[in-house]
Amino acid sequence: MFVQVTRGVYVNRDRVRAVISINNITAKQMRETASFSNKMLNLTYGAQARSVIITDSGHVLLLGEKANRIKQRLFKRKEQDQQSH
Repeated sequence: MFVQVTRGVYVNRDRVRAVISINNITAKQMRETASFSNKMLNLTYGAQARSVIITDSGHVLLLGEKANRIKQRLFKRKEQDQQSH
């Protein structure tokens, strides 16, 4: 299921493996690796990068919103879907 994480950015929630802060050392290493393999997407639209989404395919998405806010959006939708079934 696709979830809107920021304005104009939709992510398949089932493929998200991690949402981490941009200041995390792991995020920095993942960004470097992804940039060499052409799997990094800058989705900040000119804003300062604040968080990183890592997918199961190895793609790294840079976002301008804080990691906590993105996690809330992803998990809030998941909880709502489970309650409706």
